[in-house]
Amino acid sequence: MSLEVQRPSDSPGVVRLILSNPPVNATSIEDLCSLADAIEGISQDDRVIVISAIGKGFSAGGDLKEMDQLGGHEGILGQCLESARACTAISHCAVPVIVVVHDYCLGVGIELVGSADIALANEAALFQWTEVDNGTVGGAAQGFRMLPPQLLRHLMFTAEPITAQDLWGRGALTEVLPLEKLEARSQEIAQIIASKPPNLVRHLKASMDAIEAFDVEKAMRFEQGFIFQLNMEGSGSAARTAFLEGTRKGLQRKSASPDT
Repeated sequence: MSLEVQRPSDSPGVVRLILSNPPVNATSIEDLCSLADAIEGISQDDRVIVISAIGKGFSAGGDLKEMDQLGGHEGILGQCLESARACTAISHCAVPVIVVVHDYCLGVGIELVGSADIALANEAALFQWTEVDNGTVGGAAQGFRMLPPQLLRHLMFTAEPITAQDLWGRGALTEVLPLEKLEARSQEIAQIIASKPPNLVRHLKASMDAIEAFDVEKAMRFEQGFIFQLNMEGSGSAARTAFLEGTRKGLQRKSASPDT
């Protein structure tokens, strides 16, 4: 795992947070913790945050191997608590947060996207709420912010993937671009925001947050009550074991799969 924090000298006020967890960017507990720490620790000189990942896809969802290897309920507790903290940090951040998705975004990755102010993706990117297949129920807190209820329910009940292009058509993403233009466009938007009067932008962000009344922390904690119950009953861990043993397939592509 690594989280690289960059403050480019040619882009004053822009903070870049770059995730990397090979081979498929499964989002570990440490990833989420580091992300929350970095966002909570921004300075008065920071004006906008850009979250992206390098390597194969943006996020393959929570790291199921890590959850399986940790003793007792430590893995699922760590994922739940740190994902809530990371999403709350994004949602409550004093400055705008841009999330940049490439290739695929599953599970907790969508929670990060749905907590942000602005979300970009490349045209071929696939999104998938994988919770029902992974023995959990999370993701609706941000999903209802992104999509109409019946569409979200369909995607969560079936765990079928949906393209970035389709999500953008539903209003769930800010922009969808060719992969080669994604980074440049995200930096362009970040620099535009960073060029605005910082005090004004912070007040605008606080005002919109209050008006929208999206309480990510409360919503995720409600979901997590069911997650903890599923794991105590054993059905949650059984679904993760089926995935890790290869008896259940993950996101299907024509040429590759981001299974962990």
